Amino acid sequence: MADTGTTSLKRQEIIDQAYRLFYEGGFHATGIDTVMAGTGISKRTLYKYFPSKEHLIEAVLTKYAAAVDDMFAPALARAADPRGQIHAIFDVRREAMDGHTCQGCLAMKAAGEYAGKHEGITAIGARSSLYVEQRFADLCAKAGLPDPALRGRQINLLLQGAVQTSQMRGNTEAFDAAKQALALFL
Repeated sequence: MADTGTTSLKRQEIIDQAYRLFYEGGFHATGIDTVMAGTGISKRTLYKYFPSKEHLIEAVLTKYAAAVDDMFAPALARAADPRGQIHAIFDVRREAMDGHTCQGCLAMKAAGEYAGKHEGITAIGARSSLYVEQRFADLCAKAGLPDPALRGRQINLLLQGAVQTSQMRGNTEAFDAAKQALALFL
């Protein structure tokens, strides 16, 4: 019988390696051979845990979703009021990009690369964006803002636009304009 601790560690090692490489190189451009290089784990072992590259990508996106969720805790701790917390989310995201711990939205990258090619991966990307939008809507409701669902959507668009523009330009100056526009919604 296989040791479930070792099994779990190997599976997580594969996910961690793929997460880093997919983030750096994209999903289509990064092959399974690249993911496995240097891990000491065989393709056979990889396919034992993940029947296809798409299954591995889904596991990577699950890890990414947890990282996105983890981003909210320090942001929410920075301010007591919901408006300040919304501003803090923009600040935390910018800091992550400045520190190169964040290279844009991995879920949106996946959804873009797999649009029309893999429903599951595209759906995970959409859920990630909707999750962030809902968190903003919840904060807007707590702040007593009118039409919190619409405001949450608008604020999410500002954040995602700042993230994508920052990634494309190689700097985070877009967050300055995004935060100025954010003031109009709050």
